[in-house]
Amino acid sequence: MRRFVLALAVLVAAASAAALAPDFEPDRLLTHIRFLSSDEMKGRDNGSPELERAADYIAAQFKEAGLRPGGDNGSWFQSFELQAGLVVGTNRLSIESEGRQVSLTLGTSYYPLAAPINDTPGKPSATLEKVPIVFAGYGLAVPALGYDDYAKVDVSNKAVLIFSHEPQERDRNSRFNGTRAMPQTTLEAKASLARSHGARALLVVSDPSHQTDEAQYSLFKADPDAESQPIPVLRIRRDEMQPLITAWGLDAAAAQIDRDLMPRSRALTGSSVTYVENLARNRRTVRNVVGVLPGSDPQKSKEAVVIGAHYDHVGMGGRLSVTPDVTEIHNGADDNASGTSAVMEMARAAVAQRARFPRTLVFATFAGEERGLLGSAHYTTTPPIPMANTIGMLNLDMVGRANGSVDISGLELSPSMEADLAAASAASGNELRIRREGPGAGRSDDSSFIAKRVPAINFFTGFHTDYHRPGDDWEKIDARGVSRVASLALELAARLAARPERPEFVPPKR
Repeated sequence: MRRFVLALAVLVAAASAAALAPDFEPDRLLTHIRFLSSDEMKGRDNGSPELERAADYIAAQFKEAGLRPGGDNGSWFQSFELQAGLVVGTNRLSIESEGRQVSLTLGTSYYPLAAPINDTPGKPSATLEKVPIVFAGYGLAVPALGYDDYAKVDVSNKAVLIFSHEPQERDRNSRFNGTRAMPQTTLEAKASLARSHGARALLVVSDPSHQTDEAQYSLFKADPDAESQPIPVLRIRRDEMQPLITAWGLDAAAAQIDRDLMPRSRALTGSSVTYVENLARNRRTVRNVVGVLPGSDPQKSKEAVVIGAHYDHVGMGGRLSVTPDVTEIHNGADDNASGTSAVMEMARAAVAQRARFPRTLVFATFAGEERGLLGSAHYTTTPPIPMANTIGMLNLDMVGRANGSVDISGLELSPSMEADLAAASAASGNELRIRREGPGAGRSDDSSFIAKRVPAINFFTGFHTDYHRPGDDWEKIDARGVSRVASLALELAARLAARPERPEFVPPKR
């Protein structure tokens, strides 16, 4: 008889949990997504007025839902500074060879892909005075294939001139990975290789196999930005350089490399570069938006579960875009208007069902994610509930294209949460196929919490061809899928909030 009563109690509890599973309205979610990813929001770039408008919108939704402010000085916001683009001073670039001189203009005929950057505007961040130039082919080293553009030249304390792309890139039979680009071909990899050989600058010109120069030099003028690196990495317009390229015979050298994959690197005798760079960090204040739902149990409410998503995106693209040469609004409907919208509606549902959450819930939307997880890192330094009392974090990043499944990562950090996830899935109707995958370590804001030894679970519906491209628009969102992910995540939050003991933390393997 006792067994029957216990079994009946379990069935009743399970039925109750299933009945309480929130049903998120896809249309409400899509309304938020459409607003955040509209053209008027211009891609919610960090430091932009549009990002501030998004923050105010989220705060208004948190207030309407019934949360309490969790930010600085009783506000909804945690403010912090980040670098958003550059302050551009006077810059000069000229290249000389055997009496010829080419003078180049920033934003018209060259721009920095990477550069040393100052914190003080008006102070030169890099100066090169008649530094000798060495031609290093395509700037590649592929030891496994016996190819090294640096093998027979000394580039220490010199400027290195290279071509973009790689040789034989249209030859499907090339030992250079056929027609697929090798990882060594990225400009980041080429810059790192030049630095490792002691170069003082890297000058990149479009290779002769491409009829048009693909770089959009005006993009820098419209949205000045560059990676912070120890040496200048300058993209130079081929048309401007053509007289010197011809005089040096570099197109002929590229053709020979393309034929036999033998490096043709050499010092460009009598040639030098003079460069004065004035680039300083443009410091901007941005805001996390934080709302708090106090736990229903006076004792357990001292501990918290954080539910978060980043709401910034990449604006007009630039260096943060997968297509950096395209100047166009990157609306970021999936990345991450989808997760942000889910968090807002999860807050509304949680307030309506507060008794289910003995521990406190903190709802946080982060700025600065696209520039290095900066908002979530800042949150962990000034949380409304101490990190020592934060028992878990649920992160929703790109949950807009579920199509029946969701990737969930991070459970290896707290294996006992497997049972909580299984119960949450059952309570939300088992509507999603759960895959144990994710975007990769360090890719989203869950990483900031893991660094503080807080178990963090990431919800993600997968990369797609619109990732960090202009095509990430609201029309492609699976709104019903977002509602299912939100339901699953809130059910998991309910089980974490009601656990007798906080979940364990197993440090990630290095």
